[in-house]
Amino acid sequence: MTTPTLNNKLKSYSALAGSIVLMGSQADAQIIYTDINPDSTTNIGGNIYNLDLDNGGVVDFVFTLNIGTGASTSQQVAVSPTGSNGIAGDTAGAYVYPFAFNSGDTIQSTLQFNFTSSQSMASYFGAGYSYGNFLGLADKFIGLQFNIGPSLYYGWARFDVDATASQFTIKDYAYNAVPDAYILAGEMPVGIAENSLLANTSIYSSNKSIFIQFLTTELINANVKITNSIGQLVYTAGLSNKENTIDLSKEKSGIYFVTIAQDNIVYTKKVYIH
Repeated sequence: MTTPTLNNKLKSYSALAGSIVLMGSQADAQIIYTDINPDSTTNIGGNIYNLDLDNGGVVDFVFTLNIGTGASTSQQVAVSPTGSNGIAGDTAGAYVYPFAFNSGDTIQSTLQFNFTSSQSMASYFGAGYSYGNFLGLADKFIGLQFNIGPSLYYGWARFDVDATASQFTIKDYAYNAVPDAYILAGEMPVGIAENSLLANTSIYSSNKSIFIQFLTTELINANVKITNSIGQLVYTAGLSNKENTIDLSKEKSGIYFVTIAQDNIVYTKKVYIH
């Protein structure tokens, strides 16, 4: 099946549709989040899901389920960017494989973005012959780059793909409405859902140390990621204690973003070290 190609158009923020929330979670960040309710599952060969990431009336990415016919099994979940949009991933010869990001990973301009059609999220040709970073995984994020006029923006969409690439489910998506600004996979405005991380996590800084305290033991074993003001990763680790101290004495003074991730919830707080 040939994936449709759409001409890139100038898009606006008007007439936003769906369940969308606008709120800052980083310095100058404006995370626009859309919940697909109920989740959208595609399990019929040839069917597509058109993703309009900014809900501006133009399709930005086309996700397709390809199921071959004949003696051999052939199934694929593929994605094609429209216009000059791109998808973060790696290549092997002529093949392109989008990355399957974990919650809290950074999606930004320094990644390799690919612009070709029919990029393979997951492909299955029978036992022992399959490929793609999303195959058989749940709650993984695809990294997206798209343009509104001359400006570039970064976003994510959350997917489940079954073990034989015979169906995929898209659950939600978001993007940072600040041009060229990074976004964390799974990042959304605090308050969209019941957020136990927000209610039960204390994050503050003193001199060049960052202190993270969990008010409930249920949050222990969350992950922490700290980035500087331009999105560079300076620290990452798992947290196994109720009270945690992170030494950033080797880092420059300035603004940093502390991101706590547990399961599919991400909470980011801005702090200043000096």
